Amino acid sequence: MHIYLHETIDPVRSPGAHNRYLDEIGHVVATEGNAKGSAGGRCIANWVPVFLTGQWPQIIGFWQMPGGWDGFADHFDTHPELFHEPLERWYGERSGGFDRVLIGTDYTPTLDEIVESGTRAPVVLHETIRVRPGDTPEYLDCVGALKEALGSMYGFGVLGAYEVAFRNQSEAIVIWSFPDFKTLVRTQSAPEEFPELQAWREKSTQLETANTGVVVRPTSWSPLR
Repeated sequence: MHIYLHETIDPVRSPGAHNRYLDEIGHVVATEGNAKGSAGGRCIANWVPVFLTGQWPQIIGFWQMPGGWDGFADHFDTHPELFHEPLERWYGERSGGFDRVLIGTDYTPTLDEIVESGTRAPVVLHETIRVRPGDTPEYLDCVGALKEALGSMYGFGVLGAYEVAFRNQSEAIVIWSFPDFKTLVRTQSAPEEFPELQAWREKSTQLETANTGVVVRPTSWSPLR
C-alpha cells in the first residue's frame, strides 16, 4: 500500500514569494530529495492552480512517502518535535497550509512507474470529492472502472485516485491528466463526444455529496511536466 502526502500551501501575499518558494522546493528536490525533518517523501509534483479555476496564489505539493504506513509511523515516532525543522526556513514565502495523507488505489501509478513509463500530465484537473462516510472504497472502485474504460481512447484519463486517510472513508482525491487545455475544455463544451465520461458524471452525482475541481499545472521540474 502506497501512502502520499498532499499539501495545499498558501504563499505569502507579496511579489515574488510564490516563485521563491517553488524555486527553493525545486532546489531541495534536486539536491536533497526532501527537506530535513519532513516526512521523507519523494516529490511527484508541485502544482499551481490556473487562476480562473480556484484560489490563488496557491501551491499544491504531492509527495510519495517511503515505507507505506510503517514508514509513516516510524518517521513520526522518531521525530517527536511539534514543528518540523523546515518551517522556519520557509516562513518568508508561505503563510500556512493544509495537509492530507492519501492512500493510493491499486490502479494509481507510483512515482517510479510514472518516471519509467514517461507519463506526462501538463494539464491536470484536480478533484476533491466528498461522499457519505464509508463510501470511499466503492467510489474509488467506480473510478478505477472508468479509468479502464477510457484507456488511451481520447488522450486523457484518470492519472490517479486516492482515499484521504483519517476521514472515515468520506473523502477522495482524483487526478485527471490532459495533454492540453483544448482537450480539457472539450470535455466541458462537448461532453457528448465522450460517452464514457458523460455516463460517469451522471453516475457520480448519485455518489458524491460535494466535488471541488481546480485546474492545475506542474512546475518545470516535476516529472509530470
